[in-house]
Amino acid sequence: MSASREELKVIACVTAYNEEATVGEIVRALKACDAIDQVQVVDDGSEDGTRAAAEAEGIKVIALETRVPVGQAIMRHLDDLEDECILLWCDADLVNLKPDYMVDIVQRFKSSRLMQVMSSRGVPLNWPGFLRGWPIANLWGWFFGPISGERAILKSDFEQAITLAQSLEWEEMMRGYGIVLFLNWYSNVFGQGIEVRYFDQLRQRQKYQKWGRAAHLQMWRQWLQFGLCWLKIRVNAGKIKEKRNALLPKP
Repeated sequence: MSASREELKVIACVTAYNEEATVGEIVRALKACDAIDQVQVVDDGSEDGTRAAAEAEGIKVIALETRVPVGQAIMRHLDDLEDECILLWCDADLVNLKPDYMVDIVQRFKSSRLMQVMSSRGVPLNWPGFLRGWPIANLWGWFFGPISGERAILKSDFEQAITLAQSLEWEEMMRGYGIVLFLNWYSNVFGQGIEVRYFDQLRQRQKYQKWGRAAHLQMWRQWLQFGLCWLKIRVNAGKIKEKRNALLPKP
């Protein structure tokens, strides 16, 4: 008999590229969360002090020699995880990550049959109060939550989804938003769907702080990639389902 979700270990997986400024704080918040059994970081070929900052927190760091597409970097977390577990992914560029946020995600995931539970960062702090109520917050979470890096999913479900994604041989599927968009679509079509948890105080390090003058160009490039990947998945939905059927074990 397979273990229930309540019995499974929770492995927090942080994938970081040039996030020296924030990765240490992220790891400390995850280590302070009683719902998490293990924290590990994949340093995706960083050119700054990301690896040293993570190792200083006394956790496992998987250091890649060169940068790879984010989907491949995420997969490296699985190298030493043989047993079923709950993967709790977390971006390395967050600000004001609280242990309670991760507890909320884990508890909701364990108490449900959802394939994924994820976070939504809060609306901008400089927005006026009348735009911070539940209608705007819900809309914000609905739109931005599905591309969040904080999400809980069973290791087995992720492995099945990633195997299907790789079989499509779409280069963009393993980059940027591609992998999270595919996981969301996969969860809704082949699983019990997703749920977004809204955290008003959670923020992400601003793009201009990371990319300087190139921030706006990078931002628009990311959103273009987002739109194209979203469209490609849905246009090819029938082919993807056929591909999945072909990959399933024969009775």
